[in-house]
Amino acid sequence: MTTPPAAPPAGGVLDEVRRAIESLLGLARTRVELFAVELQEEKLRLIRLLLWLALALALLLAGVLLAIGTLGLFLWQMMGYPGLVLLAVVVLGAAAAILWALRRHLRTAPPPFAATTAEFARDAACLREK
Repeated sequence: MTTPPAAPPAGGVLDEVRRAIESLLGLARTRVELFAVELQEEKLRLIRLLLWLALALALLLAGVLLAIGTLGLFLWQMMGYPGLVLLAVVVLGAAAAILWALRRHLRTAPPPFAATTAEFARDAACLREK
């Protein structure tokens, strides 16, 4: 009667190294997934900002064209069409308001990838404690 060979001792150094590597890989994968999510959010934010900027520029262009056309008509008829002047002022004011709102949004928005950098900082603090 032969006895089966003894299994290597549980919890050996190689097992510890393997578990540490698996933990590090899991941590890295989580951080990469978080980065991917934030990258998608930043892409959508950029698209939204570009659309608002395009709207503001279109209104600005329309206002400039109306202002020039109004001035031409005003000078052509020597007084008249004050409604067109008012319209040009309103359009230019709307464009300015949109640009101001975009500027305020850009100044108050969180920096890109803030959650990822915060997680890395927490990881570093946790590693320093051990």
